[in-house]
Amino acid sequence: MNVNDDDWDLVEPSASPIFESLRAFGYTPETAIADLVDNSIAAKAKNIFISFQWNDGDSYVVVKDDGHGMGAQQLLDAMRLGSKSPLEERSSGDLGRFGLGLKTASISQARELTVVSADGSGTAVRRWDLDEVRATGQWRLRTTMPDQVIDDISFTGCGTAVIWTKCDRLIGLDDSGEKATKSQFLAVADRVERHLALTFHRFLSARRPLRIHLNGNQVIPWDPFMADHLGTWSGGEEHLPLDGSVVRVTSYVLPHKSKISADEHRLAAGGAGWNANQGFYVYRNDRLLVAGSWLGVGGMKEEHAKLARIALDFPVELDHHWQVDVRKSHVRPPAALATDLRRIARDTKSKAQSVYRFRGQFGARNAAQEFVFAWREFKDRDGKISYKINRENPVVLQLMEAAPTAQDEIRRLLRFVEETLPLTQIAIHVADGLESSHRPFEGNANEVMADLDFLCQRMKKRGRDLATAIADLSTAEPFSLYPEIVSAYKEKVGVE
Repeated sequence: MNVNDDDWDLVEPSASPIFESLRAFGYTPETAIADLVDNSIAAKAKNIFISFQWNDGDSYVVVKDDGHGMGAQQLLDAMRLGSKSPLEERSSGDLGRFGLGLKTASISQARELTVVSADGSGTAVRRWDLDEVRATGQWRLRTTMPDQVIDDISFTGCGTAVIWTKCDRLIGLDDSGEKATKSQFLAVADRVERHLALTFHRFLSARRPLRIHLNGNQVIPWDPFMADHLGTWSGGEEHLPLDGSVVRVTSYVLPHKSKISADEHRLAAGGAGWNANQGFYVYRNDRLLVAGSWLGVGGMKEEHAKLARIALDFPVELDHHWQVDVRKSHVRPPAALATDLRRIARDTKSKAQSVYRFRGQFGARNAAQEFVFAWREFKDRDGKISYKINRENPVVLQLMEAAPTAQDEIRRLLRFVEETLPLTQIAIHVADGLESSHRPFEGNANEVMADLDFLCQRMKKRGRDLATAIADLSTAEPFSLYPEIVSAYKEKVGVE
């Protein structure tokens, strides 16, 4: 078949509509800055300097690194939309995907993007001004700096600086029609800092760490797993094969509040809080893509599962399986892994619920004797749930044995307590969070010791061996919550 020149039309996209459409990709300031940091990491930068400069209507942002830089032609290519196809094979250290990040991230927040880069042979400047593109209808890429930038953008060696000016999205109108204030502008910088501390925490804490400085302050990495804390449980790394590669999954259950300091608890909660931060943390080449999501395979976020966090790592060659989006902030797990991920999520949530309910007594179920709860849960045929006092709890058994003539009165009292349990108020309290809930006998160690001694002595009088009595009570609530008091009592009465 012969193809002639008149068999086709050459249809070039209109410049301004394309740019304006690309502004609607859904970036936040945090994800936009993170996209620029990706480029700096790919350029082997050791230091990244981010500056939010307030200058009223001419406020601007600079992201500068000491990476290998670009020459004039390379910079020209980098400023082209779709500079690299997502179908091209990426190097192991490349955090990019679509060849759009630099442009779409930047214009999502500002109408003017300037890149200055030095590769050792000279310095090149290229600038997109969306207002000029709109006025001319042409793909005009300027070779000059914007007037309002007062920072020193020169380089002592190699490096690249990305500059956002005409920051309409960062200093745009609020609901009252007023422009953002300086404090609001700098509040954005604070959110960016927290986001970078999490997104790049592996790079920031590496043996030869990347250093990110924001407005003169070094960004401190935030490890969502508290991996170095002795109270953190980890199930180890599991390998899931996929299309000739491996997806690595590591489960963590963070320590209960009672096992860490107030500062550690506040820090581990993160900016969004404990509930929001449970779930999978998805990494691609050590760069965090998604934080705190059950990815549609782990069910809903629940108060009792808030200590569960799972690291999931996949290599860049599996991008298409995970459907990574342009912003690198959304993924969809492959169907081939759904069963395994659902299993891992279920097991980790179950362990987290145990730690939460037993206030850090994670090994209670592994004791020589089964853990004896004070309450038991029941479900009828209609699915309605009720709670009853556990008649097998040693405390209850001792009472029944001590008063054989009052069995009926005791059963009626227990029944009255069970039927008047304020479930509605408890449910409201759970919805608000249980961090302020009262631990049984909290702050009354002497009372716990006295009750333990009272019950042990009564059981001893009825012929029970003291060591056996202590062992039975030590696995029952509330004494199971105070192993240190049980140990002290055993030492006091001379029981090994």
